Amino acid sequence: RTPYDYSADIKKLTMPTILIFGDSDMYRLEHVIKFYQLLGGGQKDAGWQRENMSQNRLAIIPNVTHYEMGDAPAMVATALPFLDGATGK
Repeated sequence: RTPYDYSADIKKLTMPTILIFGDSDMYRLEHVIKFYQLLGGGQKDAGWQRENMSQNRLAIIPNVTHYEMGDAPAMVATALPFLDGATGK
């Protein structure tokens, strides 16, 4: 219950990272977006050729709560391409 500032640790991550949340998640969307921005995502247009595309991804799954995420078919459909490397630059 003690607030923890993880922002310095987030910036140290070097591996491709995907953040997957539900649009009705317990985490506020502005918090999720801040987390994504700390990973370098959403800072500029990816460009026509994806030349500025971040290695990190953010997915907001519609009609899913935090508690349903593990059972949501969209979770698998979202995560697998990333884990397989299919969403690279």
